[in-house]
Amino acid sequence: MFLLMLALAAEAIAQDDALYLSSRQQPIRISIGALYQSYTEDDSTLSEVSIPLAVSVPLGRNLGVSLIASQASASGDAVESLSGVSDAQVGLSYYQQIGQGSVVVSLGVNLPSGKSELTPQEFETAIFLSQHFYNFRVSGFGQGFNVSPGVVVAFPVSENAVFGVGASYQLKGAYTPIEGMDDYDPGDEILLTGGFDYRAGPTTNFSADVTYTIYGSDTFGDADVFSAGDKVTATAQWLRYIRANELRFVARYRSISKSSRPAVVGVAGEELRTLPAQVFLRGVYRHRLNPTFTLGVLAQARLFDETDNFSSKTLFDVGLMPEVALSNNTALRLRFLYTLGDFTGFEAGGGLAFEL
Repeated sequence: MFLLMLALAAEAIAQDDALYLSSRQQPIRISIGALYQSYTEDDSTLSEVSIPLAVSVPLGRNLGVSLIASQASASGDAVESLSGVSDAQVGLSYYQQIGQGSVVVSLGVNLPSGKSELTPQEFETAIFLSQHFYNFRVSGFGQGFNVSPGVVVAFPVSENAVFGVGASYQLKGAYTPIEGMDDYDPGDEILLTGGFDYRAGPTTNFSADVTYTIYGSDTFGDADVFSAGDKVTATAQWLRYIRANELRFVARYRSISKSSRPAVVGVAGEELRTLPAQVFLRGVYRHRLNPTFTLGVLAQARLFDETDNFSSKTLFDVGLMPEVALSNNTALRLRFLYTLGDFTGFEAGGGLAFEL
């Protein structure tokens, strides 16, 4: 997310004509689709069908609002079926040029519209869906009312380089994850980040950032029950345009310190490795065969360290992403991905993207 916001700020700074920047109007963007994902490990299969919806609407020259929501249904050989809508996420962003630099102020809100108060069996299914190595499109359903204000400030350090820093705070509300259970209140989060965007040539761009996330303690009733370890994420991206084609490489490393469970009467506190360190490498090439048809090819590697509950995972994904322009403002986007490694799986789906 920070790379995207930094790129937007860098693009704004790079415009030679500030009047042009302030007067142009972005279109309304709407995308809706359907995706089927299925993974098999140790002769057990877990699958999900999801229907994601994304809407982005400009509210004037510098202000925009977005909405993301999904419906999903999951099932498997050894788990209870689980279906419902996810929480709707609303985002508001405001851009303002300040001198030679720019600032992007954002406000994200998680609306508790999704399914919560699960049965114990459904909750076990939700735990599997949330595991990062499966990469399900809808990895969770209902949570509490969350509010996340943030800001990114970007400024040029040369004709070709932009540096940015940002921060956000996520205030998480309590919710009931299992029916009959008292409210569970996840800890708030503080995110600090910094990065740069460098234009290496007329058609080549390199960007990178480092993000540090601090988690507060989860509470159940009046007691602290869990404290997630701090997280450091480093991401780098290289992008090159070759005429009407695009070549992109992304590398990401995520390191998480051990979480902790506080001591209770008669039981000592303990440290837990609940989330794995990750290495992520991706290459994407999009080739425009003609004005109507573009073919994307994807290859990526994902490596996960072991945790207290799961063994280490090494996974490779290869896929195709065809795109067909149905009109000047409507595109059909398809996605086919095959996963191999410590388990196998695939995802297939598509959707329509509109600009109004």
